[in-house]
Amino acid sequence: MTCRGDEPHLEENIEAVLNQSYPKFRLVIVTDSLDDPAYSVANQVLNRHCAQDARLITANAHPSASGKVAALLTALETDMWTSEAYAFVDSDGLVQRNWLREMMDPLGDPSIGATTGFRWYFPEKDGFWPQVESTWNASGTNVMFSERYNFPWGGAMAMMRNTMNKINLRSVWESALSDDLSLNNSLRAHSYRTEFLPQCTVITYGRATMLNFLTWATRQIAITRAFNRKLWNYGLASYGFLTVLSAVGFASLIAGITLSSAWLLPAALLLMPSVLGVFKSNERMITFEHAMPEFAKDFEKNRWPHAIASLIVPWVMTYCILKSARMNEFDWRGRRYRLTGLTTLAPT
Repeated sequence: MTCRGDEPHLEENIEAVLNQSYPKFRLVIVTDSLDDPAYSVANQVLNRHCAQDARLITANAHPSASGKVAALLTALETDMWTSEAYAFVDSDGLVQRNWLREMMDPLGDPSIGATTGFRWYFPEKDGFWPQVESTWNASGTNVMFSERYNFPWGGAMAMMRNTMNKINLRSVWESALSDDLSLNNSLRAHSYRTEFLPQCTVITYGRATMLNFLTWATRQIAITRAFNRKLWNYGLASYGFLTVLSAVGFASLIAGITLSSAWLLPAALLLMPSVLGVFKSNERMITFEHAMPEFAKDFEKNRWPHAIASLIVPWVMTYCILKSARMNEFDWRGRRYRLTGLTTLAPT
């Protein structure tokens, strides 16, 4: 687990990892420095669990890697790459008690290079943009269910050490911007599959505003453009088409109301994908609620606000995709980075 700053619910999230039902595991928490607020929080939690196998360390320098990847490499170096398997979890994600057990179980299949969960946002407080953030992010699960397009998401993924050695992960991460997308390229190059496990999705309680959400979403899509241009092109085509369809549908609806009722039939046909999207969003909520029963109350509370917010997702996605097409530099966790190629991110 890599940590940076005093994130909301950090203490609770560390506790959830320490209380896993898996019989034998070691937890390594990595922060940027001793002065990082996360270090103090993590240290307090580990002191309450002194009988468990857990370590708190600070990241070593890896100049060509992003901050998170440098922290992950430090954790692996501390363990001397000796464990049989490794799981990775983001510090802002809350996991269920059987999360680690579920992540490890499929790795006995030699065709599976990695198992992965995903993130699900619940709004921590009422508001329009926290719901949009939740719905926008949840739409990404469509990709995760497809073996053609899915990837090991860095906030909840696991691999066998032998697999990591075969793909030379140490070398891949030494100059990587993104832990998961660079890993995905390497796994696919070696013909490994990624197994998506909905029950291993982690929960984050979001506090999004319009500005920080759009900044974050655009940056994520820009990183995807650098590492997986086919997926970026697919997103541009599909969401661009839905946006145009909705725009023409709304125009037809207005024409039907103000000019002639003859426009109402084409309006209904053109807006049908948006209506179906609301029901699809609701079905997605039900699927993940069954997979994550510990959070059933949160799913139930947010089901319909989440579904209604899905109406704006194609518009937001199209905006972010188009904006990301010209993005070559961005700020990330207090550092400025420049995309320099398909696999590297250089601090500026």
